[in-house]
Amino acid sequence: MLPPITGGGFGAALLQLCSVYYVGCCAVHAVIPSLARPVSKVNQHEPKPGQVAREAVLSLGPLTVKALIFTAVEAMHRSGISFLYSGPVASSQNLFVQVFACCVTIVALDYLHDTWFYFTHLWMHKWRWLYSHVHYLHHQSKVPTAFSGYSLHVAEAALVFFDEIIVCFLFPIHVNVHRLYHLYTTLIHIGGHAGYELHPLVPSLEQVLWLLVGGNKVSMHLNTVLYHCIHHQFPNKHLSLYFTHWDKWLGTQKTDYHAQIGAIKKEQAEKLANSPRASPGIHYAILLMCMLWTLVGSVLAYVSIYHIIHQFVSKKT
Repeated sequence: MLPPITGGGFGAALLQLCSVYYVGCCAVHAVIPSLARPVSKVNQHEPKPGQVAREAVLSLGPLTVKALIFTAVEAMHRSGISFLYSGPVASSQNLFVQVFACCVTIVALDYLHDTWFYFTHLWMHKWRWLYSHVHYLHHQSKVPTAFSGYSLHVAEAALVFFDEIIVCFLFPIHVNVHRLYHLYTTLIHIGGHAGYELHPLVPSLEQVLWLLVGGNKVSMHLNTVLYHCIHHQFPNKHLSLYFTHWDKWLGTQKTDYHAQIGAIKKEQAEKLANSPRASPGIHYAILLMCMLWTLVGSVLAYVSIYHIIHQFVSKKT
Protein backbone atom coordinates (compact mmCIF):
# COMPACT_ATOMS: atom_id res chain seq x y z
CA MET A 1 0.00 0.00 0.00
CA LEU A 2 1.35 3.40 -0.98
CA PRO A 3 1.37 6.07 1.73
CA PRO A 4 -0.65 9.25 1.11
CA ILE A 5 0.64 12.22 -0.86
CA THR A 6 -1.52 14.57 1.21
CA GLY A 7 -3.78 14.10 4.21
CA GLY A 8 -1.23 12.29 6.37
CA GLY A 9 -0.70 15.18 8.76
CA PHE A 10 2.50 16.72 10.08
CA GLY A 11 4.43 13.46 10.53
CA ALA A 12 3.94 12.29 6.95
CA ALA A 13 4.74 15.77 5.61
CA LEU A 14 7.99 15.96 7.59
CA LEU A 15 8.96 12.47 6.47
CA GLN A 16 8.32 13.41 2.82
CA LEU A 17 10.47 16.51 3.13
CA CYS A 18 13.33 14.78 4.96
CA SER A 19 13.33 11.94 2.40
CA VAL A 20 13.49 14.35 -0.53
CA TYR A 21 15.97 16.71 1.10
CA TYR A 22 18.54 14.32 2.54
CA VAL A 23 18.46 11.85 -0.36
CA GLY A 24 18.74 14.80 -2.76
CA CYS A 25 21.58 16.41 -0.80
CA CYS A 26 23.58 13.18 -0.62
CA ALA A 27 23.10 12.58 -4.34
CA VAL A 28 24.09 16.11 -5.39
CA HIS A 29 26.95 16.40 -2.90
CA ALA A 30 28.58 12.98 -3.34
CA VAL A 31 26.98 10.64 -5.88
CA ILE A 32 26.62 12.85 -8.97
CA PRO A 33 30.18 14.31 -8.81
CA SER A 34 31.53 10.76 -8.57
CA LEU A 35 29.49 9.19 -11.36
CA ALA A 36 29.05 12.11 -13.78
CA ARG A 37 32.67 13.26 -13.91
CA PRO A 38 34.12 15.58 -14.98
CA VAL A 39 32.07 18.38 -13.43
CA SER A 40 32.88 22.09 -13.66
CA LYS A 41 33.12 23.79 -10.27
CA VAL A 42 31.49 27.20 -9.91
CA ASN A 43 33.67 28.05 -6.90
CA GLN A 44 37.32 27.02 -6.68
CA HIS A 45 37.40 27.16 -2.88
CA GLU A 46 36.50 24.24 -0.63
CA PRO A 47 33.82 24.21 2.11
CA LYS A 48 35.06 24.70 5.66
CA PRO A 49 35.69 21.58 7.79
CA GLY A 50 32.42 20.53 9.43
CA GLN A 51 30.32 22.79 7.19
CA VAL A 52 28.29 19.96 5.62
CA ALA A 53 27.42 18.44 9.02
CA ARG A 54 26.45 21.86 10.40
CA GLU A 55 24.24 22.60 7.40
CA ALA A 56 22.61 19.15 7.54
CA VAL A 57 21.60 19.72 11.18
CA LEU A 58 20.49 23.34 10.65
CA SER A 59 18.25 22.21 7.77
CA LEU A 60 16.01 20.30 10.20
CA GLY A 61 14.49 23.58 11.43
CA PRO A 62 13.35 24.85 8.00
CA LEU A 63 12.15 21.35 7.06
CA THR A 64 9.97 21.38 10.20
CA VAL A 65 8.61 24.82 9.29
CA LYS A 66 7.80 23.65 5.75
CA ALA A 67 6.05 20.54 7.16
CA LEU A 68 3.92 22.78 9.38
CA ILE A 69 2.97 24.83 6.31
CA PHE A 70 2.06 21.63 4.45
CA THR A 71 -0.14 20.67 7.42
CA ALA A 72 -1.81 24.09 7.37
CA VAL A 73 -2.49 23.72 3.63
CA GLU A 74 -4.12 20.33 4.30
CA ALA A 75 -6.35 21.94 6.95
CA MET A 76 -7.31 24.73 4.54
CA HIS A 77 -8.26 22.16 1.92
CA ARG A 78 -10.41 20.20 4.38
CA SER A 79 -12.13 23.41 5.46
CA GLY A 80 -12.74 24.58 1.90
CA ILE A 81 -11.34 28.06 2.56
CA SER A 82 -9.01 28.22 -0.47
CA PHE A 83 -8.90 27.41 -4.19
CA LEU A 84 -7.36 23.99 -3.51
CA TYR A 85 -9.30 21.08 -4.98
CA SER A 86 -9.05 17.29 -5.28
CA GLY A 87 -10.29 14.77 -7.84
CA PRO A 88 -9.25 15.04 -11.52
CA VAL A 89 -6.58 17.63 -12.27
CA ALA A 90 -8.67 19.00 -15.16
CA SER A 91 -12.34 18.65 -16.09
CA SER A 92 -11.37 16.75 -19.24
CA GLN A 93 -10.22 13.12 -18.95
CA ASN A 94 -7.89 13.62 -21.92
CA LEU A 95 -4.28 12.92 -20.81
CA PHE A 96 -2.86 15.80 -22.87
CA VAL A 97 -5.28 18.25 -21.23
CA GLN A 98 -4.37 16.92 -17.77
CA VAL A 99 -0.63 17.29 -18.45
CA PHE A 100 -1.12 20.74 -20.00
CA ALA A 101 -3.10 21.88 -16.93
CA CYS A 102 -0.28 20.69 -14.67
CA CYS A 103 2.35 22.49 -16.79
CA VAL A 104 0.39 25.77 -16.74
CA THR A 105 0.07 25.49 -12.96
CA ILE A 106 3.80 24.81 -12.57
CA VAL A 107 4.82 27.79 -14.73
CA ALA A 108 2.45 30.09 -12.82
CA LEU A 109 3.79 28.82 -9.49
CA ASP A 110 7.39 29.25 -10.70
CA TYR A 111 6.82 32.92 -11.59
CA LEU A 112 4.97 33.63 -8.34
CA HIS A 113 7.56 31.74 -6.27
CA ASP A 114 10.41 33.57 -7.99
CA THR A 115 8.77 36.97 -7.39
CA TRP A 116 8.08 36.23 -3.71
CA PHE A 117 11.60 34.90 -3.24
CA TYR A 118 13.21 37.91 -4.93
CA PHE A 119 11.43 40.58 -2.89
CA THR A 120 11.63 38.81 0.48
CA HIS A 121 15.29 38.11 -0.26
CA LEU A 122 15.86 41.77 -1.20
CA TRP A 123 14.13 42.83 2.02
CA MET A 124 16.42 40.59 4.10
CA HIS A 125 19.46 42.23 2.49
CA LYS A 126 18.21 45.82 2.67
CA TRP A 127 17.01 45.71 6.29
CA ARG A 128 20.27 45.36 8.19
CA TRP A 129 18.63 44.08 11.39
CA LEU A 130 16.91 41.27 9.48
CA TYR A 131 20.17 40.38 7.74
CA SER A 132 22.32 40.40 10.88
CA HIS A 133 19.81 38.46 13.01
CA VAL A 134 18.17 36.12 10.48
CA HIS A 135 19.57 35.90 6.95
CA TYR A 136 23.20 35.90 8.11
CA LEU A 137 22.86 32.20 8.92
CA HIS A 138 22.47 31.22 5.27
CA HIS A 139 25.42 33.40 4.27
CA GLN A 140 27.74 31.62 6.67
CA SER A 141 28.05 29.21 3.75
CA LYS A 142 30.54 31.24 1.71
CA VAL A 143 31.22 28.16 -0.42
CA PRO A 144 27.76 26.58 -0.89
CA THR A 145 27.18 22.85 -0.75
CA ALA A 146 24.02 20.91 -1.54
CA PHE A 147 23.19 21.02 2.18
CA SER A 148 23.25 24.85 2.11
CA GLY A 149 19.85 24.86 0.38
CA TYR A 150 17.83 24.81 3.61
CA SER A 151 20.57 25.89 5.99
CA LEU A 152 18.41 28.81 7.10
CA HIS A 153 17.11 30.52 10.22
CA VAL A 154 13.61 29.21 11.01
CA ALA A 155 12.26 32.78 10.77
CA GLU A 156 13.63 33.05 7.23
CA ALA A 157 12.10 29.67 6.39
CA ALA A 158 8.69 30.86 7.61
CA LEU A 159 8.98 34.01 5.50
CA VAL A 160 10.25 32.33 2.33
CA PHE A 161 7.83 29.39 2.50
CA PHE A 162 4.77 31.51 3.34
CA ASP A 163 4.01 31.93 -0.37
CA GLU A 164 3.01 28.23 -0.32
CA ILE A 165 -0.08 29.37 1.60
CA ILE A 166 -0.63 32.58 -0.39
CA VAL A 167 -0.83 30.78 -3.76
CA CYS A 168 -3.77 28.72 -2.47
CA PHE A 169 -5.90 31.89 -2.58
CA LEU A 170 -4.79 33.10 -6.03
CA PHE A 171 -6.03 30.43 -8.45
CA PRO A 172 -7.28 26.81 -8.41
CA ILE A 173 -4.54 24.28 -7.61
CA HIS A 174 -4.97 20.54 -7.23
CA VAL A 175 -3.98 19.67 -3.68
CA ASN A 176 -1.62 16.90 -4.83
CA VAL A 177 -0.01 19.16 -7.45
CA HIS A 178 0.56 21.76 -4.71
CA ARG A 179 2.30 19.17 -2.50
CA LEU A 180 4.41 17.56 -5.24
CA TYR A 181 5.44 20.95 -6.65
CA HIS A 182 6.64 22.23 -3.30
CA LEU A 183 8.46 18.99 -2.59
CA TYR A 184 10.19 19.36 -5.94
CA THR A 185 11.22 22.97 -5.19
CA THR A 186 13.22 21.45 -2.33
CA LEU A 187 15.36 19.72 -4.97
CA ILE A 188 15.65 23.03 -6.88
CA HIS A 189 17.10 24.68 -3.75
CA ILE A 190 19.54 21.79 -3.39
CA GLY A 191 20.62 21.96 -7.05
CA GLY A 192 21.09 25.72 -6.87
CA HIS A 193 23.78 25.15 -4.23
CA ALA A 194 25.43 22.15 -5.93
CA GLY A 195 28.88 23.74 -6.22
CA TYR A 196 29.24 22.63 -9.85
CA GLU A 197 27.39 23.65 -13.00
CA LEU A 198 24.38 21.51 -13.98
CA HIS A 199 23.49 23.47 -17.13
CA PRO A 200 21.95 22.49 -19.55
CA LEU A 201 20.25 19.99 -17.22
CA VAL A 202 19.06 22.49 -14.61
CA PRO A 203 15.92 20.62 -13.49
CA SER A 204 13.13 23.15 -14.04
CA LEU A 205 10.26 23.02 -16.53
CA GLU A 206 11.36 26.28 -18.13
CA GLN A 207 14.90 24.96 -18.61
CA VAL A 208 13.51 21.80 -20.24
CA LEU A 209 11.47 23.96 -22.65
CA TRP A 210 14.54 26.12 -23.32
CA LEU A 211 16.64 23.01 -23.95
CA LEU A 212 14.23 22.00 -26.73
CA VAL A 213 14.63 25.43 -28.36
CA GLY A 214 18.13 26.66 -27.45
CA GLY A 215 19.98 23.43 -26.77
CA ASN A 216 23.20 23.85 -24.78
CA LYS A 217 23.16 27.65 -25.13
CA VAL A 218 22.72 29.55 -21.85
CA SER A 219 19.41 31.41 -21.68
CA MET A 220 19.57 35.11 -20.80
CA HIS A 221 16.39 34.67 -18.75
CA LEU A 222 17.00 31.54 -16.64
CA ASN A 223 19.25 30.98 -13.64
CA THR A 224 22.15 28.54 -13.47
CA VAL A 225 24.07 27.11 -10.51
CA LEU A 226 26.76 29.74 -11.06
CA TYR A 227 24.08 32.45 -10.94
CA HIS A 228 23.23 31.73 -7.30
CA CYS A 229 26.80 30.88 -6.33
CA ILE A 230 27.74 34.46 -7.27
CA HIS A 231 25.16 35.65 -4.72
CA HIS A 232 27.08 33.89 -1.95
CA GLN A 233 30.22 35.74 -3.05
CA PHE A 234 28.48 39.10 -3.72
CA PRO A 235 25.46 39.17 -1.37
CA ASN A 236 23.76 42.19 -2.99
CA LYS A 237 23.70 40.56 -6.42
CA HIS A 238 21.59 37.76 -7.94
CA LEU A 239 18.65 37.67 -5.53
CA SER A 240 16.26 35.67 -7.75
CA LEU A 241 15.53 31.96 -7.79
CA TYR A 242 14.46 30.78 -11.28
CA PHE A 243 14.56 33.78 -13.60
CA THR A 244 16.79 36.81 -14.17
CA HIS A 245 14.23 39.52 -14.99
CA TRP A 246 13.89 41.02 -11.49
CA ASP A 247 17.69 41.25 -11.14
CA LYS A 248 17.93 42.96 -14.54
CA TRP A 249 15.09 45.41 -13.92
CA LEU A 250 16.20 46.38 -10.40
CA GLY A 251 19.95 46.48 -11.06
CA THR A 252 21.00 43.51 -8.92
CA GLN A 253 22.51 41.43 -11.73
CA LYS A 254 26.30 41.25 -11.87
CA THR A 255 27.45 42.78 -15.15
CA ASP A 256 30.09 40.14 -15.91
CA TYR A 257 27.84 37.13 -15.21
CA HIS A 258 27.46 36.18 -18.87
CA ALA A 259 31.23 36.24 -19.35
CA GLN A 260 31.63 34.02 -16.28
CA ILE A 261 29.03 31.47 -17.33
CA GLY A 262 30.54 31.51 -20.82
CA ALA A 263 33.93 30.60 -19.33
CA ILE A 264 32.34 27.81 -17.27
CA LYS A 265 30.61 26.40 -20.36
CA LYS A 266 33.87 26.55 -22.31
CA GLU A 267 35.69 24.73 -19.52
CA GLN A 268 32.84 22.20 -19.40
CA ALA A 269 33.15 21.52 -23.14
CA GLU A 270 36.96 21.19 -22.96
CA LYS A 271 36.80 18.78 -20.02
CA LEU A 272 34.29 16.59 -21.84
CA ALA A 273 36.26 16.71 -25.10
CA ASN A 274 39.44 15.61 -23.31
CA SER A 275 37.83 13.07 -20.99
CA PRO A 276 38.89 9.47 -21.66
CA ARG A 277 35.84 8.23 -19.78
CA ALA A 278 32.87 9.63 -21.71
CA SER A 279 31.62 11.70 -24.61
CA PRO A 280 29.36 14.70 -23.88
CA GLY A 281 26.33 12.56 -24.75
CA ILE A 282 27.28 9.85 -22.26
CA HIS A 283 28.13 12.45 -19.60
CA TYR A 284 24.73 14.12 -19.85
CA ALA A 285 22.98 10.74 -20.00
CA ILE A 286 24.71 9.72 -16.74
CA LEU A 287 23.85 13.08 -15.16
CA LEU A 288 20.21 12.72 -16.20
CA MET A 289 20.04 9.16 -14.89
CA CYS A 290 21.51 10.32 -11.57
CA MET A 291 18.80 12.97 -11.31
CA LEU A 292 16.05 10.47 -12.10
CA TRP A 293 17.41 7.99 -9.56
CA THR A 294 17.51 10.78 -6.98
CA LEU A 295 13.77 11.19 -7.46
CA VAL A 296 13.24 7.43 -7.27
CA GLY A 297 15.47 7.18 -4.19
CA SER A 298 13.49 9.95 -2.45
CA VAL A 299 10.21 8.14 -3.09
CA LEU A 300 11.62 4.78 -1.97
CA ALA A 301 13.02 6.34 1.21
CA TYR A 302 9.64 7.91 2.05
CA VAL A 303 7.64 4.73 1.31
CA SER A 304 10.05 2.42 3.17
CA ILE A 305 10.37 4.55 6.31
CA TYR A 306 6.63 5.29 6.35
CA HIS A 307 5.82 1.56 6.36
CA ILE A 308 8.46 0.77 8.98
CA ILE A 309 7.00 3.43 11.30
CA HIS A 310 3.43 2.35 10.49
CA GLN A 311 4.21 -1.29 11.34
CA PHE A 312 6.03 -0.28 14.55
CA VAL A 313 3.08 1.85 15.70
CA SER A 314 0.60 -0.89 14.77
CA LYS A 315 2.47 -3.44 16.92
CA LYS A 316 2.57 -1.02 19.85
CA THR A 317 -1.19 -0.46 19.69
